[in-house]
Amino acid sequence: MYIDSGLVKKYESFSDLRKKVEEEKILKIKNRLNKNPSPTTTESILGAFLEMYQPQVFPFIPVLIEKGYLVEPSSGFCGKYQECQALNGMFPIDDTIINKLLKIKVKVFKSTRSKSIKFWPESADLKKISDKYEEIVEVLPNRNMSVDPAETEEAVSFRRKYIPKNLTLKRNRLFEIMKFKVVESVNKQVKSRKLKKPQATDTELSLGVYLERIEPQVRQAVLMINRKGHSTDVSGFMDTIDTQSLAGDFILEDEYIERIRNLGVSIETNPSGYTVLQFKPEEADIEAIRKKWTSIASIFPATGRKADPSMTRKAREFRQRF
Repeated sequence: MYIDSGLVKKYESFSDLRKKVEEEKILKIKNRLNKNPSPTTTESILGAFLEMYQPQVFPFIPVLIEKGYLVEPSSGFCGKYQECQALNGMFPIDDTIINKLLKIKVKVFKSTRSKSIKFWPESADLKKISDKYEEIVEVLPNRNMSVDPAETEEAVSFRRKYIPKNLTLKRNRLFEIMKFKVVESVNKQVKSRKLKKPQATDTELSLGVYLERIEPQVRQAVLMINRKGHSTDVSGFMDTIDTQSLAGDFILEDEYIERIRNLGVSIETNPSGYTVLQFKPEEADIEAIRKKWTSIASIFPATGRKADPSMTRKAREFRQRF
């Protein structure tokens, strides 16, 4: 069998260069963590320290973000023999740009959402490889829009682990960590409940959910409100990471609304009688949030009757199982 010694040598040179690049990257990450483990705003969006990018890609990350392209730390050397280079990320590329990239011998590979912009360098020369990345960045048009934070498992894990110094980012990150722990705890409790005692109680049938499915910081309040005869549908963390909510088919009189608002809680009722309560906790302190919910629930007046069943689709489907 014929073996192209020149090709073997070429592949070895790429493999050796990649090994050297990774060793240098590991040292840079270690040095960064020792000096400043707090991510910048850009790094929080990326879900990675800039030092986690290979040096031939590193200089172009800020420019790409400014243009509206979120590139993952997996970018850089690729292929069985590390003979190719790739920019990996979640961003749209139309056929016009694909054709422009083809003209500079760069190919675009697509999956469901992610893209991989690849090229195959002629030699293991980091400077020439970096120059090629610069060509690619010049071809990519400005999308004139900000990028959303990376949602890969690695990016989410990064944001939970490293807390930024920026006060707004720090606050959001601490709440994100707290929500993650709450959701994780709730899922474990529900799983255990289904195994040990799957039959729902009368209260759970009314709420349309296992008690274990209600987040722990608001669970006691929901039960108190239900016992007083008020129907609730949703509670706890909602779309905004640092906001607590509770909503349901109930109407409170003005005196109770005023007392609740005095606790720093917004309360709005639409024309159909659906009420939403919301507040932003001062800190990501689960016990403090629980106490605030209990204070809110204590203001609700007793109606002297049973709460109506929640009529959300999920609640109705829950009741149909029993």
